[in-house]
Amino acid sequence: MANILIFDIETAPHLAYVWSAWKNNIYKDQWQSKGYIMSFAAKWLGSDEIIYEENRHNDDKQLVSRLFSLFDEADVVVAHNGDKFDIPYVTGRGIVHGFKPYSPFHSIDTLKVARKNMRVTNNTLENLCVELGLPLKGGHKNFDGFKLWKECLRQNDAAWDEMREYNVQDIVSLEALYLRLRPYMRNHPNVSESCECPKCNSFDVQRRGYIKSKVGLTYQQYYCKSCGGWHRSKTSIKELATDNRNA
Repeated sequence: MANILIFDIETAPHLAYVWSAWKNNIYKDQWQSKGYIMSFAAKWLGSDEIIYEENRHNDDKQLVSRLFSLFDEADVVVAHNGDKFDIPYVTGRGIVHGFKPYSPFHSIDTLKVARKNMRVTNNTLENLCVELGLPLKGGHKNFDGFKLWKECLRQNDAAWDEMREYNVQDIVSLEALYLRLRPYMRNHPNVSESCECPKCNSFDVQRRGYIKSKVGLTYQQYYCKSCGGWHRSKTSIKELATDNRNA
């Protein structure tokens, strides 16, 4: 069975001296500090344990090492906006620290899936959870908006407690969103080893008619009663008939 990792990172802002609020070109002497990973939360699909680690001292080497280790174990990695932000950010920090590459995995970006398959007011994780009736993304209680990051950078323990809750709740929401969208993912990595559902690995599948490929080959079509996803046989009816004649 495939190891599916669900993860989310929180990053520190870049700090620089600027003269206006819009469209700044920041030169090398203006930089005060550059961003890094402040914390991450993750869980394996099917597990109740949520992993959370944080970095309060501007040095994310150990935290990035832990993420690389998790990536090494994963067959599939799920993140919201992961292809554009989370995964490249982690990879970049690993290169900065001189780490060797983690082993290859399949990536599922729930932001891309939502944009491709549905139309809602916006595709943020929070709004998708609201519109789909899923567990809500973590909100801010005592530190609204950017204040949470600002207070964490000031080593405010209460702010870090809230950051942990915020980051962990993101994982709860993200897992629920992934499971809701999974049946609609046409290019979901095949996580089955035989004839079970390639999306959720369930054996509770039904034959439901046939489907033709773009080149005219006919395949058996299946419906998964567990996750609601559709898939087709790996071998076309014609190829199967030929194999049976030659057996």
